[in-house]
Amino acid sequence: MTINNIQLALGASSYGAYNQKLTQTTKQKLEELGIQYNQNITEQEAKKLIAKCELNAQNSKETNKESSFSNKDKDKDELFEQLKSLAQKIGINVSENNDFKSLINIVENTIEEKIKAASNDESELLNLKNLSLELANIQSKSVNSQSLNNSNQALMMSLEMLSQYNKNFLYN
Repeated sequence: MTINNIQLALGASSYGAYNQKLTQTTKQKLEELGIQYNQNITEQEAKKLIAKCELNAQNSKETNKESSFSNKDKDKDELFEQLKSLAQKIGINVSENNDFKSLINIVENTIEEKIKAASNDESELLNLKNLSLELANIQSKSVNSQSLNNSNQALMMSLEMLSQYNKNFLYN
């Protein structure tokens, strides 16, 4: 064997040994991603697995993000339908021009007016309390799409109505 052949053979064997041995960084990355591996896996194969896993994770995030947006739209539509139903229970005619926020304000004001008008009618106050709690529930579900201030207003109104109900109950 000549010296060149020996160097070539040593170079190939060291390349092969390097190619077979996983680096510590690659081992850590495989473990972080939860990829099972054995000692026979090459560095190159491991890097392909890591790239594939990261690509799948990225695609999954994008799919979840798109799904999340469509679910939020669906949730908003459901909440708006619940709000319309509540408005109709109170006697409000809902038009196509009403948006969620304006309808919330209309329902709040109407309930508030009815509370003042029914200050001596326990059954009506109890009914209005339930409607107010329903409104507060709708508003709390819509925190993502509406400001927290609206939810706080509904809660305060519910508490105010409850205190009014309790006053009337105690004095009668």
